[in-house]
Amino acid sequence: MARNLLRLTPGARNTAHQWVEKALANWAPGKPWLLEIREPKRTDEQNAAMWGLLAQITKQRPVHNGRPMTSDLWKSVFMDALGHEVDYVGSLDGTRIFPLGHRSSHLTKAQMSDLIELMLAWSAAEGLTIEHFDERVAA
Repeated sequence: MARNLLRLTPGARNTAHQWVEKALANWAPGKPWLLEIREPKRTDEQNAAMWGLLAQITKQRPVHNGRPMTSDLWKSVFMDALGHEVDYVGSLDGTRIFPLGHRSSHLTKAQMSDLIELMLAWSAAEGLTIEHFDERVAA
């Protein structure tokens, strides 16, 4: 089954309608079509800002609650704080745990904005110095 993406704008209304009509015309039992309408996912700029910010947080707070932290672990902590599902599993040798289900690539633009705002607010409350969001500067 082909997958087509269309940015939903007033000008794209006719195209979207044609696609729905085509799907209905080709409908057959056991061969369903799906229609998904969702908010756009986070932008590359938001992703770069998040990783730049996480690098600065990790550099200034390499340990959290007695645990050495990486940028990935900090991301999980902040996503958990926003209520995004994060689960942890033990490593194969049983010496550590690591996060699962913390894919920021699945966040919408608004959710990613909330995540970055939380990181900035927490950093300010903790007295961290955030100089720039660009990952090239933070590295």
